[in-house]
Amino acid sequence: MNLTEQLTGDGSIASFYGTVPPREGTSDSEMRAIAGKLSSRLEDFSTSALLVYDVQNEDGRNGKPRPFPFVPTVQSRRYAALLREVTGRPVICYKAAPAHASDNFQKWLKETRRDFNLRYLSLVGSSSSDGDAPGPTLEKATQMTATVEDPGFEAIGGVTIPERHMAKGNEGRRLLQKTEQGMDFFVSQIIYRPGATVQMLQSYDQRCQEEGIDPSLLVLNFAPCGHRKTLQFMRWLGVDVPDAAEERIFSADDPVSASVQLCRDNLAQILKRTADLSVPLGVAAESVSKRSAEIDASVELLGVLQETVSDVSSEVVSVST
Repeated sequence: MNLTEQLTGDGSIASFYGTVPPREGTSDSEMRAIAGKLSSRLEDFSTSALLVYDVQNEDGRNGKPRPFPFVPTVQSRRYAALLREVTGRPVICYKAAPAHASDNFQKWLKETRRDFNLRYLSLVGSSSSDGDAPGPTLEKATQMTATVEDPGFEAIGGVTIPERHMAKGNEGRRLLQKTEQGMDFFVSQIIYRPGATVQMLQSYDQRCQEEGIDPSLLVLNFAPCGHRKTLQFMRWLGVDVPDAAEERIFSADDPVSASVQLCRDNLAQILKRTADLSVPLGVAAESVSKRSAEIDASVELLGVLQETVSDVSSEVVSVST
């Protein structure tokens, strides 16, 4: 199936795997070897595309010190192009739009489409509201991306934070606004509180129906957690991990496996509770850790998520008939 069709909601549930570029200064040969290792890990798993994140320092994220020192990485577009070549899979390149002044961002867009031949972007706004970001607003960045021509981008994505809906009650409205601005798909922040995601999806679906607008694809993103340092980093990133989830993971003999099962249960709950909605869904897995056990578990999680989609879909069809 064509990725553009999947990203614009063709009815199938797309699946993705997220990764970060190697650290800045990595040689071309080393970077190719890293890409090859990821390709081998994913060999037995299908994906609609690979998500390549744009890693920023984000000192202003929440006022708390980073659990791990910030390490600059290779440009997301450079690694995305290499991954596409090495793995033979489509790629979606993330870009933190406020990192550039408006004129430089326009130049970046044209170079990325022409010189790196990347067809799919996911734009990320500022992680803080301090107003110091030098580049365009997310709305302006979306407009600039949508108007790139000769050739243009085939689909534009963004991010969503389900827990923000529980706190402010407006994430459904924000998604609708971004959809109206031209975003074709969204990838959620890592999910460990399924109820927040259900409420957000219900709100988004209702608002789209009221406005007569087709909702964009929403990709539900999950990651394993087998170490308390990983949990600390997740929470610093803004991931809402309930105390009950923490207890379930770290009271188990094998925490990382317990976290994979928890992600499976959370996805199943979301799918069952939103089966009557019109929002097209996808799933994604990633690792926020550099530990081999958690990276391996994230690939295992990808397969678990895919199986869960199939199992729940069959269950829902059986109940409805």
